[in-house]
Parts: sequence; C-alpha cells; structure tokens
Amino acid sequence: VQAADRLWSAVKTIVVADVVMSLDNVIGIAAAAQQAGEKHEVILVVFGLLLSVPIIVLGSQLVLKLMERFPVIITLGGMLLGWIAGGMLQTDAALAPWLPQDGAWPYVFGVAGAVLVLLLGRGVQKWRSKSRPIRS
Repeated sequence: VQAADRLWSAVKTIVVADVVMSLDNVIGIAAAAQQAGEKHEVILVVFGLLLSVPIIVLGSQLVLKLMERFPVIITLGGMLLGWIAGGMLQTDAALAPWLPQDGAWPYVFGVAGAVLVLLLGRGVQKWRSKSRPIRS
C-alpha cells in the first residue's frame, strides 16, 4: 500500500507540475505569437500549444521513469536547488551588504545550501520512518 501511495502522490505532483508548466507555456507562446501580428496570433498560439504540451507530458514521464530507476536524481536535484538558493541568498539585495561577496564565498553559500537541503531531506526521511508503525 505504501508504494501505491507514493506512486499516486508522484502522479499528482506531475499532473500539477504539467498544469503549471502548461500555463507558463501559454503565456510564453502568447507573447511570442503577439509579435507575429493579429492576423496570425490565434494560429500560432494553437500550434504552439499543440506542439509544446505533448513535449512537456512526455518529458515529465521520462523524468518520472528516470527518478524511479535512479532515485539519487531526486537527491541531486534537491541539492542543486539548495545550491541555487544559497547563491540567491548571498546576492539578495537586502542581505548582500552584510554578506561577503568576494573570493570563494559564492561557492561557500552554494555548498551550504546544497548540504542544508541534503541534511533536511535525510532528517525528514528518518522522522517519517520513525513515525510510521511497522506492520507485519
């Protein structure tokens, strides 16, 4: 039952991501079509959606299969987001005046963000395994 719950949760996540990405595509496609002039806008929007939505759906299915086969992708993806967040923290306009900006500091903040995400993920994983009763 746990595997089925996780799979259903992953499917729901992918569907939500597809909807969000599709909305993002609609905005991008509409903006690009607007440059073609009023005469071609609707045709280009429809063509763009017909082309991009299947690519997004197939791409997300491919990513899901890769994540199932190689779960380390999830960890590495989370760490990449942590790296980016650490870099954004360092260069944030409100914090930058108080944080060092030179030398190796951009890497320090990136590594700190990646490690923080890794440790938080491991902590949540341990907490979840302790809070679930073991059924035999």
